[in-house]
Amino acid sequence: MAEKVAVSTERAGTPGGHYSQAMRFGQLVFTAGTVGQDPRSGQIVAGGIRAQVRQALENVSAILEEAGTSMANALKVNAYLGDMADFAAFNQIYAEYFSSGPPPARTTVGVSFAGEIAFEIDVIAYVPE
Repeated sequence: MAEKVAVSTERAGTPGGHYSQAMRFGQLVFTAGTVGQDPRSGQIVAGGIRAQVRQALENVSAILEEAGTSMANALKVNAYLGDMADFAAFNQIYAEYFSSGPPPARTTVGVSFAGEIAFEIDVIAYVPE
């Protein structure tokens, strides 16, 4: 029987609350919402939406690798934009990270963030046997 296992890596931003970076259950990995936080400084990266999307995707990639999988095995993505006017910039960078094989299913919504956060993402992926 599968058990749930917390996944954590120093290569991604640290959680800002009482939650795990990801949970693995059997062959599935569920990441928490991940933002463009520099894992070394703990700060949101400068450079606007493009920099934040790229850093958030690097963070998610590191979490998935720690769990034994990769972005290529993503099944479902939820993306959150602080300003829907940034959709084209987000989509362009996002496409770079999901370029092999069919892209995962995705939902993209506009939300209101506190502070300097402009983007957040969470991913469900499978771990190949």
